[in-house]
Amino acid sequence: MDWTLQDAKRKYEIVTNHGIPVIVMEPVRGGKLAPLNEKATALLKAARPNDSSASWAFRFLQSLPNVQVVLSGMNTIAQLEENIEIFANPDPTTEEEKALLQQVVDTMVDLVPCTACEYCMEACPQKLNIPKLISMYNEGKSFDRPFILFFALGAMTSDELPSACQECGDCMALCPQEIDIPDAMEKFDQLIQEEHLIG
Repeated sequence: MDWTLQDAKRKYEIVTNHGIPVIVMEPVRGGKLAPLNEKATALLKAARPNDSSASWAFRFLQSLPNVQVVLSGMNTIAQLEENIEIFANPDPTTEEEKALLQQVVDTMVDLVPCTACEYCMEACPQKLNIPKLISMYNEGKSFDRPFILFFALGAMTSDELPSACQECGDCMALCPQEIDIPDAMEKFDQLIQEEHLIG
């Protein structure tokens, strides 16, 4: 999920290119990716009927050669035993399975399809980092209680927040994805207010 949602792919590549080993924490997002919705579960079970949802997260990490350590929380002996089995017998996801995982993610979140090309920023009179804000918005609406955003938003000035958007629409003319950016900024601002994400 975070490969796209938090641009983990780019971060992984940067760290790897610098020769730094990758340590992954909370590969199942604190357990949030263990119980999936009905459609997502059906997709995974059709491909590998005997595998748990959590095992897919671990197998995805096994497909990334520079991941050296995986820190996973476990609540039961059964989870511990499953994790030991998965890592004792590595079975990395294939490219076809990665495409399936993207389908699963699509059932879980309705993402604003920003590719972070940054063309929009050239036209923004407020100089907003629009791709960053859209990424944060996608993160915030993906889970019921987006606490992680509280700290990121708290470190930003009022001029950097989505509320600074003037809704001029100049950015939209440069967006290859044809995203309604002012609408996304307005919805993100509403999310911030509703979830009290700024102290």
